[in-house]
Amino acid sequence: MKTKKMFFLCLSMAVLIFSSCKSDSEVVASGVTLDQATLSIAAGDSATLKATVVPSGATGTATWASSNTAIATVKNGVVKAVAKGTANIIATVGTFTATCALTVTETTNFSASLTGTEYYPIVMDGITSAALGTKIKADFRPDEATRFLYIWNATYNAGTCTGPNFYGEVETWVSMTVGSVGWSGAGFNIKTAGNQLSLTSLKAITDNPDKYYLHIGMRSKDNTVHAFVMGGQTDIKFAIGGTGFVDNGVTYPALADFTRDGEWHEIEIPMSTLKTMGLSYSNFVADPNIISVLSGGVTGRTLDLDAVFIYKKK
Repeated sequence: MKTKKMFFLCLSMAVLIFSSCKSDSEVVASGVTLDQATLSIAAGDSATLKATVVPSGATGTATWASSNTAIATVKNGVVKAVAKGTANIIATVGTFTATCALTVTETTNFSASLTGTEYYPIVMDGITSAALGTKIKADFRPDEATRFLYIWNATYNAGTCTGPNFYGEVETWVSMTVGSVGWSGAGFNIKTAGNQLSLTSLKAITDNPDKYYLHIGMRSKDNTVHAFVMGGQTDIKFAIGGTGFVDNGVTYPALADFTRDGEWHEIEIPMSTLKTMGLSYSNFVADPNIISVLSGGVTGRTLDLDAVFIYKKK
């Protein structure tokens, strides 16, 4: 009987010693971190967040939550953007949490504008133009030989191209900021023999404009109203913005506007509308500007242009 008691006593001590050793070897979690504190993705896209328990060696499984499932959902760290807006993506391990501030932008899928049958580019990146191939009927993009982008009297300064362009390519676009002289102006000018441009290829647009559109990609974070002048036998003038553009007492009517959120937006103006305003292409135009732009006289206001072309839809 005495021997049996001693056995249980020794067994109890062994268990106690084993338990004490196991406790000493555990690493206690003191928090959780995420690999991204902020994240921006377009609606419909997905991204993955990684949660790490700290310190190194600590264990734990993260549970995930979104503060607004109408904006984004999350499962096992995979974030699915639902609609434009903001939400917090939260990882929880025990009593510890980590948060990623998510911004969901509008979907920027503008590929439909590349399914037309004829193109007359004024601003377009090399990758996109190469993909269009023989669909390009006349190329008006500046080449510094016979086609130029002229800045009038240094009224614009060079802007900064950051991020992808209108079509998501890592290429530059036209970015300008208004200078300090109280006005601004620039023109996409064509120099040919005798300073005359044959507009034979554009005459069909005037004759039958119904399926042709002027396409413009723009982005901004300010509310500048920009003026556009289309050059032909007679120049026509219009504005893109919340109001008309006033130039020396003359108001150019606003034909479109876009959200000023810093994202690319697509503007399409029917060539039939511009024909009604008086746009007409004939055999030639002396020293022509295919298109000119003005952005007022407020120093530092921006003009970001990409994917400017006339095209024919299917």
